[in-house]
Amino acid sequence: MSILKVENLSIEEISRFKRVVIDEISFSLKKGESLGVVGESGSGKTVTAMSLLNLLSEDLKISNGIINFLGEDISKFSESEMKNIRGNSFSIIFQNPISSLNPLMKVGKQILEVIEKHQKMSKKDRLNRAYEVLCDVGFKNNFLEIYEKYPHELSGGQGQRIGIAMAIANNPKIIIADEPTTALDKEIQEQILKLLKEIQNKYETSIILISHDLEVIKNFTDNSLILYFGQIVESGSTKEIFSSPLHHYTQGLLDSLPENFKKGEPIKVMKGGIPSINDKIEGCYFSPRCPMSIDSCQKKRVSYEFAEKYNRGIRCINPIKDIKYGK
Repeated sequence: MSILKVENLSIEEISRFKRVVIDEISFSLKKGESLGVVGESGSGKTVTAMSLLNLLSEDLKISNGIINFLGEDISKFSESEMKNIRGNSFSIIFQNPISSLNPLMKVGKQILEVIEKHQKMSKKDRLNRAYEVLCDVGFKNNFLEIYEKYPHELSGGQGQRIGIAMAIANNPKIIIADEPTTALDKEIQEQILKLLKEIQNKYETSIILISHDLEVIKNFTDNSLILYFGQIVESGSTKEIFSSPLHHYTQGLLDSLPENFKKGEPIKVMKGGIPSINDKIEGCYFSPRCPMSIDSCQKKRVSYEFAEKYNRGIRCINPIKDIKYGK
């Protein structure tokens, strides 16, 4: 059973142009599932994630769709109602968690505040919970040292662990991890991903992992959404997408993985880039870059359909495989 179901979510700019930034995105998330959201910069990954917690910038708004979380459409919730959800049943780990902390307050006190805001606990129980989550993220042997530190005294890896500790403090149903390993070296990156998997298994938490790093998505997630210019172009099992992509954009992304380089052959690079807001594209947004674009790709809007044969969502009229669509 899905704990999150997003249906036809659209987001637009608040201006006289009302440009659509996110275009009718639909997906679901089950308990304990990990969902990867992949795409180049400007594809709409972070905007989509921020909309789930009503954390859009002032120049954006949800113009259509439903965000069903635990049976309620939270897209219609007031700010006060959303405050009861954020950091409680629905949490987020930011790309740079240190910058999201109060620089004038010790780390331990900030964790206590997160717990106190949402849980009716005695001070002793709050302290016990803070100790538990800090142990969960690897600070069992130096709990007091970390507890008493200010954010600027943390290393990048320590900061990311604190971000995870704060996100799990109230045992959320869902955690959004927005590029959680981007600024970390390879060794620390692997430690953080391993830690997230341990947290997921312990608490049966669902995780939405946003990343442009395909290796991270491949090794961590159960299912994936491939985004391009505000649209889902492919979705399904991460394993199946990576082993047998259907969309040419997905193939282009996968061609950039080092494991797919062939000795003696030039590195494959997709031509061009994501469209700008001034580009007028009548058909498929990817058609100007697509090596298999045909006339109809450039002339008609392409719908997002379910390919029953491959158990995959796809937005393409000339896919890599001959697909028979069906519900």
